Amino acid sequence: MDIDKNGFKLFKITCKLFAILLTYEFLFSANVLAFEWRIRPNLSMSEVFSDNLALSDNAKKSGFVSEVSPGISAYGSSPWSNFNLNYRMQGLYNAGGSDAFDINHQLQMNSLYQAVRNTLFLQTSSSISQQNISNTFITTDNLTGNSGRVEAKNFSISPYWTPHFGQYANGMLKVGYQKSTFDNANSNTTSASLLNQISDTESFSRQARLSSGSKFNTVRWNLNYSSQDQNRVDANDVRFEQYAGNLRYYFNRKYNVFVNAGYENNDFQTASNNINNGFFYTFGAQWNPSMFYSLEAGYGNNKHVAVRVNPSANFSAFITYRNKDVGLNTGSSWDANLRYRVKQAAVNFTYSQDTTTVQQVLADQQIFADLTGGAVSSNTGQQLLLLNPNLPNLTLGNDVIISKNAKLSFTFQTGKSFYNASLYNTRRNYEPSLVEDNVYGASASWRWQFDPRLNFYLRPNWQSTDSGGASTVNSQRYDVAMGLTRGIPINLGRPLLMNTSIEFRHIKQQSDIATNDYTENRATANFAVRF
Repeated sequence: MDIDKNGFKLFKITCKLFAILLTYEFLFSANVLAFEWRIRPNLSMSEVFSDNLALSDNAKKSGFVSEVSPGISAYGSSPWSNFNLNYRMQGLYNAGGSDAFDINHQLQMNSLYQAVRNTLFLQTSSSISQQNISNTFITTDNLTGNSGRVEAKNFSISPYWTPHFGQYANGMLKVGYQKSTFDNANSNTTSASLLNQISDTESFSRQARLSSGSKFNTVRWNLNYSSQDQNRVDANDVRFEQYAGNLRYYFNRKYNVFVNAGYENNDFQTASNNINNGFFYTFGAQWNPSMFYSLEAGYGNNKHVAVRVNPSANFSAFITYRNKDVGLNTGSSWDANLRYRVKQAAVNFTYSQDTTTVQQVLADQQIFADLTGGAVSSNTGQQLLLLNPNLPNLTLGNDVIISKNAKLSFTFQTGKSFYNASLYNTRRNYEPSLVEDNVYGASASWRWQFDPRLNFYLRPNWQSTDSGGASTVNSQRYDVAMGLTRGIPINLGRPLLMNTSIEFRHIKQQSDIATNDYTENRATANFAVRF
């Protein structure tokens, strides 16, 4: 299942043309001078005491871990383009009780550059992170545990063109390249057989879209093509490909009828023969009586019913039921997105089903967040996220994953306190291994600002994972952290704010596999400053 050579040649030619054009724009265009740049070096230093550095109840060892992590944040923005980079070099001594120095790199970069305004774009991203190999033995971070992690590196580049054909049609043509590599993450005991379970991958994507313009009022149409080829070094390749078209006729503002048709051409290794390629079609109608709600139903070999309810600015709900005979995610599936917001609180519920791969999941991971858990912006400081406990099993990293995800979250804010809680469930089916994961979890946090520069926080988390094929392995993990953070003004040639914190943490994991059991108590003192 090799990638088509002509398509690869076309991709290389396209990238070269874009590179020439971008070089010209950068050297000779005044647009680059319009960028507003903000570059902020930062430094974080921690001393951690753990009573179980190796994360093993059979070989407990207590001790200190020292961390010195310099980093940099860079933000660039203009009316047409943006650039966002966060990097940290994590230097550790005695991580996992190794009595040695280790260096880990963490990176997240995203950029969008308009070479020709509203017409020609270049989108790039890259990331470096460390992740747990198995979802039945979960480490919190790089400080404790001496095995079971892999370093994931991802880079992607996607030039695209958005032509406009007057009032008649609008188009989009996009090609993309993504490189994913995986290395042993400072672990001398991780077996090579585990690391070989997730293959380095080169992915090539193509997208094309042509849709009706403003000239078309009564009849509207669009044509779409999308494909992704994952070329794996040590495993079977994966291809997702779809041709699709839509035609919609409007009787009036309230009623319209439509037809969807296309062709699915997907290819990946499977043991349950669940690839259903071929021609698909749907005939249906939509009723849209007001801006507050609508109902749509379609019948064919791919059926669906979609309901939208939006009675006020505070509440919105989108629910879709599908029953597909052709394509990915065949059979019955649901998508839902419900949001309710009041002045000081918000409730969100989402449910979705997707077919993906481990390589794509890791490429989409958020590496850094601000102090509230949101994405880092130019106005907030970077904070390295802990390792995500709800990732697919990387020992099955060359499988295709059919994933069902449900999450209910709640936030509430008062004058001095911020509360957050969530419940989630993830079900994964791996092909061709026929392994299933069923993950239930709950997390919460409370942050209390009882002084303008002094905060107390409490973060409890619980997760239960049932994983296995013929036999199921259950593991449960409890994680409770509480601490104090304080901002201290300092002056190093200009006024700065140094954030200091002290944290106490208790972690307990129980598993049907006795060697995966451990209990850890740790205390952390940290200071961080942005220059």
